[in-house]
Amino acid sequence: MIDNSQDRRFDMAVHFTGPILFAGKDGQRKWFENLPIDKNPDYVVYMDDFTGVALDNTNDWTVVKDSSASAAIAADVVNGAVTLSSQATTDNDGASIQGNEIFAVATTRDIWFETKITPTDAEGDAMDICIGLTVNFATNPEAMLTAADRIVFQVDDGDSNIDCVTEKDGTATTTDSGVDIESGTAVTLGFHVKGTGSVEFFVNRNLVATHTANIPDDENLALGAMELSGSATGTKSMNIDYMFAAQNR
Repeated sequence: MIDNSQDRRFDMAVHFTGPILFAGKDGQRKWFENLPIDKNPDYVVYMDDFTGVALDNTNDWTVVKDSSASAAIAADVVNGAVTLSSQATTDNDGASIQGNEIFAVATTRDIWFETKITPTDAEGDAMDICIGLTVNFATNPEAMLTAADRIVFQVDDGDSNIDCVTEKDGTATTTDSGVDIESGTAVTLGFHVKGTGSVEFFVNRNLVATHTANIPDDENLALGAMELSGSATGTKSMNIDYMFAAQNR
């Protein structure tokens, strides 16, 4: 007869030589389930607060601008900002920034985007603005306005409406948010891409539109922003406080 109480094999502890980082992504009790999204390995997150002394156009951003326009970090601005600025004497002069195409709409994937912008236009409605997710546009800033695949907020020259746009293969769905852009007034813009089914648009974190058509699910998308002067009178500019985007893997 074996006396188990005397057999040390039944009292052996299990030891690990290193930490158990992931006990299964889909487990019921993920150790990281309550982590902030930017620390959670289930998500890809990019955020630029533009707090440096110069815009990183080598590693993070491609700058596309007209010769007399500029894209530069705003000096000594609280919380940081980048300024896209047009020449005061040139119509259709503009600047843009665009990132790497790392975001993709898919059935099992959500995407979140948010930014805060402050436009400056003494004429009130004489500039174009476009910001959000887009295929890369390499030729000139205004090419973002005609990019074939994008999910963006857009303000057109001569119209102060903030429009919500989804566009796939050159066919767009556009909805007026009901909110107007105002010179010198900050506005927060965001959207939530819910798989391939819908995109919810938010202005100042209030839901303003939901699109279910022309959601670009066949191209990778990049963060992008542009401003373009709509007249040759007065400097036009847009301060971008931050740009944030995240998607689940």
